[in-house]
Amino acid sequence: MYQLHTYSNVGGHRVNEDAFVAHRHPADPDCWLVVLADGQGGRAGGAAAANLACQSATTLAAEYTPAQLSDSTVWQDILTRTDAVVAADPSAGFTTVVGLCVRGDRLAGASCGDSAALMIGNETSNELTARQFKNPPVGSGEATFIPFEAELVRPWRLLVMSDGVWKYAGWDKIKAAAARTGGAALLTVLQDAAHLRGSGAFPDDFTVVLIEAPA
Repeated sequence: MYQLHTYSNVGGHRVNEDAFVAHRHPADPDCWLVVLADGQGGRAGGAAAANLACQSATTLAAEYTPAQLSDSTVWQDILTRTDAVVAADPSAGFTTVVGLCVRGDRLAGASCGDSAALMIGNETSNELTARQFKNPPVGSGEATFIPFEAELVRPWRLLVMSDGVWKYAGWDKIKAAAARTGGAALLTVLQDAAHLRGSGAFPDDFTVVLIEAPA
């Protein structure tokens, strides 16, 4: 049995341009699907692109069985099709996307952009999205999605997050915090690490999805 915790809040502007979906596959309660997108700021349509990417990827993932979603090349196909959907919508700008499936002792997914997926195990850490490309972005119709897979050995924690988390909380703090605590307490630590001193606000949109499996 896995445990799910999420948090998302706006930072640096009026509208949160991050979006995410995290839920069990209807055919398998032990299969979790996570899609997270961070709309590109500085131009119109970032929030629309992020929301559309999450909706599209989730809808397309429903076409596959849980076993198929445990194959990272399937996620490359899902997200490539998602890129085309976002590119075809005139109201949507550009976004990042991380899409993945956690099932049994296996994780598989793909990504494009600078949002991140980090696996924390017993005295180990693995930035699953380290090889991804930021450009061309999702919504261009030309995005390249880099697959990733991992074997899961309990206990483990999976953090999927926008760059407003890792960029301002810092990788060292994130890894150290995830190694010693979990659940809602971990999300609170990450929020505190990313807040601006003085105002207590976030410098950028802050979104994190945590899935964990105890020993």
